Amino acid sequence: MKSMKRFKRGIILILSLALVIVAGCQAIQGVDFNTVLKNTLKVTSAESKQSVELKLLMNEEAYEGMPEEEIALMKLFSNMKIQLDNVKVQDATHSSFAGKLLLGDSVSIGFSIKQADTTAVIEVEGAKLPIVLDVSGSGIGSMLGTGSLEDADASSDEDALTAIGKEITDSATSYFIDNLPNPDKISVNAVQEPINGVNTSLFHVKAELSGTEIWSWVKKYVDVLANDREGLETFVKQIVTIMNSHPELWEDIGVNPFEQSGLDMPTTEDMIAEMTDELEELFVSLQEELKAMEEESGEELKQIFNDDSSIKAELYVDSKMDIRKQAIDVTLKPSEQALFPLDGLSLHIESEMWNVNGKVEADAPVVPEKAIRLDQLDTMQGYQFLRMFDKQSDAYALLDQLQIGQQTVELSVESRLYPAIVTPKYVTIIPLRKVAEQLGATVKYDKKTKNVTVYDEATNTTIVLKEGSDRVTVNGKPATWSFVAKAVDGTLYVAGRNFANALGAKVHWDDSWGSDTFVIEREVH
Repeated sequence: MKSMKRFKRGIILILSLALVIVAGCQAIQGVDFNTVLKNTLKVTSAESKQSVELKLLMNEEAYEGMPEEEIALMKLFSNMKIQLDNVKVQDATHSSFAGKLLLGDSVSIGFSIKQADTTAVIEVEGAKLPIVLDVSGSGIGSMLGTGSLEDADASSDEDALTAIGKEITDSATSYFIDNLPNPDKISVNAVQEPINGVNTSLFHVKAELSGTEIWSWVKKYVDVLANDREGLETFVKQIVTIMNSHPELWEDIGVNPFEQSGLDMPTTEDMIAEMTDELEELFVSLQEELKAMEEESGEELKQIFNDDSSIKAELYVDSKMDIRKQAIDVTLKPSEQALFPLDGLSLHIESEMWNVNGKVEADAPVVPEKAIRLDQLDTMQGYQFLRMFDKQSDAYALLDQLQIGQQTVELSVESRLYPAIVTPKYVTIIPLRKVAEQLGATVKYDKKTKNVTVYDEATNTTIVLKEGSDRVTVNGKPATWSFVAKAVDGTLYVAGRNFANALGAKVHWDDSWGSDTFVIEREVH
């Protein structure tokens, strides 16, 4: 487990380094890499096209004994690409994207996303209706399970907080980016390169780090941060100055800790020193952790950070130090079988950008009368989501291949709540409402007739039964079930196999978890 955690940490390091590989404290041939990286954080509007492609290099031995359906899925998802052909970012709340999801050699699903203010509309090729999302502060909070309209009303001045965040981000990026070391293999040449069809004078930057060089680069960077006490203190002072210059930040709290005075109260200088100490300790502990990783897992690290793994980047930078075009390749090929069932993976990122920080007009979303909203998606059964798509579309075929319409209900005989019950006549009875609702069906009780009606939308099946009777009607046709409908501790139970058969499901027993479990399964298209 320890080696796996460290391995995952290595993956994260490699992917994050792909974004900063050409940043450093020294300019080369007129290209100030610190400014380049800082400028990427200051882009507020632009037009672009982008793509991200992930390839998983499967070990053929992993397929041995695997069902053909699973092999087909693994091969399909071993080559994934998101291609954005038309990206327009107008500002923080207005943007539009149009592109496609590509899987393997056979699946291509077009999509578009358009956002204006607090509403986003997603259209997917083959979908019968668009999906509408609330992307306001409360909407995002709802999506994450936090936040509400009351929270939004009670929050501090949003514009002021945004301004504070930007100032703090600028200070943080200045400190952390200025300390980045250059990779050893880096070159810069002046070139003419087409950007959106227009021939443009650019600096062509090429940089590369092998796996072994990546590990050395990370250690070197952490060493620089841990030993730059003066720079760290300057950074902390900048943060304190920013926070002091915005009294509105402390109004809700009621006290500004940097303005407190009195006996035994720490001064602002004391707090700056304490904050600097804590950050310095953080970098020193990271230094020690990297050393410990080398001492404890040196061979495992060499398997991951080897010469077969690498990060390569090609950037095209204009005279304003804005990245206009880039191609980044991340390759991970650990020695032996550290990633089994993978032999490795590769990530390729491309982008081309124009009209940077210019006037951009994003495509506006149009919310039709008929649309699917997020709260509806949350309550949908898998088969309902599948039926949102045309049966001839790639999206439908993909979802069907993923068996999104598969439904499973498991009832243990030992469960305290809603167990499966085996009667003396060896008939298994199950809690009607519990099972029906898990399958997406509805259950209604008529007080006058005492009838219980189950309607299953998936199969368009209606079942009518009554407590104390084994007589039922299924879509109007009478039938006799193997056990009477019976109330157990206030819950109506019915014959499990008969009920499952009526809804097109199959049943079996499973004891793999140490207790007998009655399983109901069906796949709905």
